[in-house]
Amino acid sequence: MPVNYYEVLGVHKEATAEEIKKAYRKLAFRLHPDTNPDNPKSTEDFKMLTEAYGVLVDPSKRRLYDITKTHGFGRQKVYDDIFSNDAFSRVFNELPIKPEWIEKMLHVGKVFAYEAIIRGGRPKDIIARSLVRLAAESADSVFHNVMDIHKEIPVSVLIASQGGDVMFEYRPGFYQKKIKVHIPEKSYDGMMLKLDKMGRKGVAGKSGDLYLKLTVS
Repeated sequence: MPVNYYEVLGVHKEATAEEIKKAYRKLAFRLHPDTNPDNPKSTEDFKMLTEAYGVLVDPSKRRLYDITKTHGFGRQKVYDDIFSNDAFSRVFNELPIKPEWIEKMLHVGKVFAYEAIIRGGRPKDIIARSLVRLAAESADSVFHNVMDIHKEIPVSVLIASQGGDVMFEYRPGFYQKKIKVHIPEKSYDGMMLKLDKMGRKGVAGKSGDLYLKLTVS
């Protein structure tokens, strides 16, 4: 059965834009996953709530929805349109939720839009911050591609089931290194463990990470 955007937001079909924004603000904080740690559906509920808001707060999308009652707008397109319109996205500034969480949750990939809406400022300042951010993200990605180490670590069925420590040898540099790795209980074949700063070390002293894929036998 198709989702009814009006019912998702709890508003009537004649609701004004301000009533829609008010309903969204109220429900967005209530459905925030951090306030619902025991509800695995909270993330999807928040995304659906934001999708409904993005369609109904936009006059053109709302008219089309009222006529067709279809949901072919594309969730990510709806999110991007929200963040590209200051009148629609201003509602996020009024929520007690970190901007970083909003960006991650809704997969808002537009760096420039994020900088303009969340942080604001003069156009030239927005562009400068965006370029710095993009450069930093790119540099960090390149660094980890080079300095991270990916290995497999064999563990017994008993250790995987009950948890425990195993010794592991690898070569992060010129010499072999032996470390103790803690295997959590109820681990499974193919599970990935990440050991921060245990990868190769760069010239500036910064280290990559070590990723260990469990092979249970």
